[in-house]
Formats: sequence, structure tokens, C-alpha cells
Amino acid sequence: MRAALFASLLLCLAFVSKKDKHREQFIYDDENAFSTDERTRLDTLLRGHELRTTNEIVLITTETYRGWEDLALFAASCGDSLVVGKPRKDNGVVIVFSKRLREVYIAGGLGTEQVMAPARSQKYIDSLMLPLFKENMFFDGIWAGTNAVVNHLELPENRMD
Repeated sequence: MRAALFASLLLCLAFVSKKDKHREQFIYDDENAFSTDERTRLDTLLRGHELRTTNEIVLITTETYRGWEDLALFAASCGDSLVVGKPRKDNGVVIVFSKRLREVYIAGGLGTEQVMAPARSQKYIDSLMLPLFKENMFFDGIWAGTNAVVNHLELPENRMD
């Protein structure tokens, strides 16, 4: 009886700690596209957003699709494997950027898509990111697009708390 009670308590504690746990890593710069200072700046933005809203936004850079058909499928796969977003909220966003392939994609979880449709993500890419990428201002493009996503998700009417 005691063993079953103890096991149930441990299971409950594991569930609570997992539910309330904050993401440890927000930036996966596998392409080394950004300087240490730029990664720190992005990490600070994304970490602050997660603390204010519980939304998790992860930025990934890659040189290839890593076996996936396109960047959209790669982004979805990364979101699933990294478990981006809180359980039962599905409030994650994955921004994937490839300097080498000259592509960027913003993928939202089902919960996030309720307040930020894919068309809005594409608008941020087209109007804020791509013009700066064309000027080889890659960090500035990522910063502008990421800030737009953060600002949109932090609007009072878009809060998913």
C-alpha cells in the first residue's frame, strides 16, 4: 500500500514539475549563422516571452532539410521532437532559418495558430525578414521577424494563458 502511494506521489510530482518546467534552450544555431552576442540577444527575447506568456518560441538554423522534403516539414518535425510548447496548450512556435538554402519558415502549434494564422507568419517573413536577408542582414531579418511574432503573441487579445 505504501509503495503504491509513494509511486502515485512521485508520478504526480513528475507531472507537476514537467508542466511548470521552463524550456532550457531556445536557440539551436546549428549553422553558426549568428555571433555569440546575437544568440544571447535572441535567447533573452525568447526566454522573456516564455516567462511572460508561457509560449515557447524556438529558433533553429540548419544547412539542410535533414532528410525532410522541405523546410516546413523540417520545422514541424523539430517542433515535435523538441516538444516546443506547453502540454495541452500547444503554444509553441518554431522559426527555422537556413542561410545556406536562403529560406525561412515559421511554424506554429495548433494553439498558437488560433491567434497567429500561417498567413500572418508569411506576412512577417515577406515584409520584415526577406528584405533584410536580400541585403545580407541575416540577424536583423531574424530579429525583426521574431520580434513581430513576440509582439503579436503578447497582444492582450492574443494571450493564451
